[in-house]
Amino acid sequence: MKRSVIVTLMCGLCFTAAADWFEATGQALVERGDTTGARQSAIDDAIKRAALAAGARISSNQQLINGVLQNEQLAIASAGEIKQLQLMSEQLNGKVLTVTVRVNIEPQQSACEGNLYRKPLLLSEIRLQARQDAIYGQLFQLGSDATTQLERHLRDYSPAALVTPAGHTIDDSALAYPHGERLFQSGQQYLLSATINDLSLGEQTNRFWQSAEKQRFFAIDVQLFDIFEQRLLYRQEYRTSAGWPYKSNNTPASHSQAFWLLPYGSKIDRLLQAIAEDVQQQLQCQPLLSSIKQTDNNQIMLELGTDHGLQLGDQLQVYQLQRHPTTPGVKQLLRDPVRVSITNISSQHAWATEPKARLIQQIRQGDIVSVRKISSY
Repeated sequence: MKRSVIVTLMCGLCFTAAADWFEATGQALVERGDTTGARQSAIDDAIKRAALAAGARISSNQQLINGVLQNEQLAIASAGEIKQLQLMSEQLNGKVLTVTVRVNIEPQQSACEGNLYRKPLLLSEIRLQARQDAIYGQLFQLGSDATTQLERHLRDYSPAALVTPAGHTIDDSALAYPHGERLFQSGQQYLLSATINDLSLGEQTNRFWQSAEKQRFFAIDVQLFDIFEQRLLYRQEYRTSAGWPYKSNNTPASHSQAFWLLPYGSKIDRLLQAIAEDVQQQLQCQPLLSSIKQTDNNQIMLELGTDHGLQLGDQLQVYQLQRHPTTPGVKQLLRDPVRVSITNISSQHAWATEPKARLIQQIRQGDIVSVRKISSY
């Protein structure tokens, strides 16, 4: 099944940056035979991925009202101008519809331009608090399996995050000094943690074709923590619900694709995607920090590299930071920023040199710096 179509989308914003073509793939579930609706959802999904690749800002596309998932609305807020959209291919595999699109995007100059590197994000395993509700369907591994799904969505929808799964649940006590300091020194800057608080069953549905179903709820509390500044950046409870075959003794396990294709699993998955998009909104303008690993006259070695989005030749402004001695959440800038250029780089480290070969006397090994890309040379 292949289709080729070109759609011109008008936008009331005008920018001077050159437009580029981006190719992306999107997927959606065909529900109750609604291929047309699934196609539009898959195209919206692909546009979101393309827009993020272009450095666009996307507002929460899964509309949340007080944390409750509502109808999905595509809204590339202040992302830039979408000049053209080409639907290159479409494929139906079971109930999953996959499309590939090419999008011509003219990116907007962002207010947080220069902070578009990837920030280290440690993903704590999601805690399953509502264990008494997990007995319905034996969903005792849902915390671990939902973490896997969230990690995938973060990689797709949070390009501002360099995600590392912790592999276990991290308690708040692990963020206090000196434990939080060790996390930061190991290369982590932000922590995302979540707790599932509700998996309960509600009333039986009134639809005759769903007589064996009850409404089942899902609630998850999400926290985004700044490890260096030791402060909470973002907290939100997300809620959704869907029908659940409560009379069945053979519902799919939460690690299986069959579970995530159920109406209940699909709703949870959409909620996890919304979380990933909100994390992107929170992180995209946050600073990228680094410890200074080595210094050598007019050179400094950053504990950042290509994994964080740095490239050979990048010109940076480096701001020396110091935490307030009595209030860890308050940081101070020391002196004026130093301008450096990346001259040698690996996945996790980069040597940066002062272009005029002047001594970088104020920055020493072990110092903490904030790194910002200089957009125009």
